[in-house]
Amino acid sequence: MPLDDIKASRLEKLKKLRQAGTDPYPAKSWRTHAIKQALEGFDDFVANKDRLVLVGRVMAKREHGGSTFFDIEDGSGRIQVLFKKDIVGEREYQVLGETVDIGDFVEVFGLLFKTQRGERTLEAEKYRLLSKSLLPLPEKWHGLQDVEERYRKRYLDMIMNPEVREKFIKRAQIIQTLRDFLIEHQFLEVQTPTLQPLYGGASARPFKTHMYALDMDLFLRIAPELYLKRLLVGGFERVFEFTTNFRNEGMDREHNPEFSAVEWYAAYKDYNWSMELIEDLMVTLDPVRFKKPFKRLTYAELMQDRAGVDVHDVDPAKLDEVFKEKIRGSLIDPTFVYEFPKSMFPLAKLKDGSDDTVEVFQFYTGGLELVKAFTELNDPGDQRERLASQENMRAKGDEEAQRMDDDYIEAMEYGMPPNSGVGIGLDRLIALLTDSHSIREVILFPLMKPNKD
Repeated sequence: MPLDDIKASRLEKLKKLRQAGTDPYPAKSWRTHAIKQALEGFDDFVANKDRLVLVGRVMAKREHGGSTFFDIEDGSGRIQVLFKKDIVGEREYQVLGETVDIGDFVEVFGLLFKTQRGERTLEAEKYRLLSKSLLPLPEKWHGLQDVEERYRKRYLDMIMNPEVREKFIKRAQIIQTLRDFLIEHQFLEVQTPTLQPLYGGASARPFKTHMYALDMDLFLRIAPELYLKRLLVGGFERVFEFTTNFRNEGMDREHNPEFSAVEWYAAYKDYNWSMELIEDLMVTLDPVRFKKPFKRLTYAELMQDRAGVDVHDVDPAKLDEVFKEKIRGSLIDPTFVYEFPKSMFPLAKLKDGSDDTVEVFQFYTGGLELVKAFTELNDPGDQRERLASQENMRAKGDEEAQRMDDDYIEAMEYGMPPNSGVGIGLDRLIALLTDSHSIREVILFPLMKPNKD
């Protein structure tokens, strides 16, 4: 049946319900138990003849003589419901058959029992419609296979594919575990501005907007780094932030213009301490996948051994391109790549005794970069020189070069303790831990190209 005809039919049912005095969208439910609770306590409920009120979306509907079976599903599970004409009453049974469709939400009151086939079932004595659906759900096997459609209509994806819901539950659990880990290590959670008068903390093109009240341009943050490090100047020793960053760049399986990250900064620590912390964190998140110690390789030796490149002989702008093309995909085992050229990281501290290598590491596994960390630069004079160099690069056409931030340098001039900072792309991390091919599988509503239909 064409979709318009299905909707028209359901609108007619809606009209009949209202004419009969039934509210098809009541404000409240009288649920006594989640379906999972009903199933877990099944034997006791049956023995005590407890009557339960369960609710859920109708996912299947089967008629058999004077009986009708529903499968209903709430956020905790699924259960079969039996409606008998002689129990719910002939009129109510007729209304059930004529007006309740797959996709509707119902509330059912009754007793639990087992069918002859051993299926745990609720035998309905009363029922109530909680929400009338006007559009049909996709067919289980054929109706929602297109990946783009799944992302555009994530709500349908979650209805039809319970494993998708589980993936986002897992996402929430990973983030909570990470938050607990940082708090256990004496970090304080903070919030910094999303709208910034000057963007910084990473090399990327920003999204720009305008605030009419103050007649000023603002930028969506590309990273929270410079604000978090101001807090170290202010006296906090360990801070972290779960943040949404925005970068005006392309989309692929590893990139989305709006993405989730966590950044933290620890005073009086360096990047070696942060490496150990990352090892402990990864083992905490997935002790089966990660075993200490992780591999450690310098950037220079990797580039020389696997790409035949001397990092001092190549244009700094080309280094990252060579690394991504020839090396990154081969870093399958958990690996720290450390000691990078100064030109690549204008906010990182020089390695002791070096004038061209900074104390930076990146953590790779499964061919993905998951973590970037520095021993942070806290010399305001050096910082000003490096940002001035970045401004020169911008003047020559590098749109992703970092900006001179006089306010940040002024904060540094009041004294910033030595510190180490870490940034983790949460979407990539969660994609890895849930065995997802693309970060769009773990972002509830990823940005999509305009639908031309």
